[in-house]
Amino acid sequence: MDNSEELDQLKQQLEQVKQQDRILEEIEKRLYKIKENAEYASKYWLGREETRELERQIEEHKVAIESLQNYLS
Repeated sequence: MDNSEELDQLKQQLEQVKQQDRILEEIEKRLYKIKENAEYASKYWLGREETRELERQIEEHKVAIESLQNYLS
């Protein structure tokens, strides 16, 4: 492998790592939102509609996280 090929390979690896980093950042953001929802629910009495809305949001974040995790594997 010459220097040019090695440089191209390293650039490709760098781009893959950057993409993985972006995915991990998005997963972290969504986990933080789930945590915020859980903390809110534990502090306050919630009505049925508000509980359903928080559950819907949490489920939406979980689905998105699972989808993002598929890109990492």
